[in-house]
Amino acid sequence: MTKSLVDIPGFVLEEVESGVYELVIDRPERRNALTEQMMVGLADVVELVNAAPDAAALIVRGTGGAFCAGADLGVVERRRRADSPWRWPNLMGREAELLDACEVTTIAVVDGPAVGLGMGLALGCDICVAEPAGYFAEAHLALGLSPTAMAWWLPRMVGLQRAGDIILTGRRVSGTEAERIGLVSRLAEPGQGRDTALLIAGEVAAKPRGMARYAKLALRLAQDTERMTEVRRFGGMANRMHRAWLAASAAAAEGGD
Repeated sequence: MTKSLVDIPGFVLEEVESGVYELVIDRPERRNALTEQMMVGLADVVELVNAAPDAAALIVRGTGGAFCAGADLGVVERRRRADSPWRWPNLMGREAELLDACEVTTIAVVDGPAVGLGMGLALGCDICVAEPAGYFAEAHLALGLSPTAMAWWLPRMVGLQRAGDIILTGRRVSGTEAERIGLVSRLAEPGQGRDTALLIAGEVAAKPRGMARYAKLALRLAQDTERMTEVRRFGGMANRMHRAWLAASAAAAEGGD
């Protein structure tokens, strides 16, 4: 693997073909869970790709048989015990906003778990390719957190009832089911997710670069001109709910002593 274009631990960014960039989430020992530094650094990745005049597509994938297991809760717990400030509540739902700001076509490859923030990262891409062994799970409620962006995204992708089933139960949605219900756009053969994404990226790169970027923008605006305003509003509401829940939990703990 050549030198990464960004110096962000856990991320490797390369131009793998002309105009095709690939962001690899490389923390297999943690199932590619995201740290705060990685979430903040995602903005640098998007900025770099946007600034590359030849860029046509950005593939996002994980290593070690996982896409992304969500937030690295080990880091969060260490911060909590050390009474150190942490920014996860302010970053919740930001993965969708950052990917929305990416001007080139984004393609996720899900060949394993895409959980919590990882699910948001995958479904925030323009195109999502899943393998049968891949799966999605909305894990925020189990952690006492709001699903934020997913509460906005999912009903628009699969309908209100299916979205409720996925969010409220936290059940796993296999790659096969995800393709059937419209959660992902393509189901690849086992082990062929990346090759499928490269094929799609090559098809996009063959189009006039400027017009491909404009077409993506047009698709986003056609869906909902207020989409990211609503995602940010959901995120702000979730942050307030999360802080209130923490305060109530702390008060209850003190009352029980």
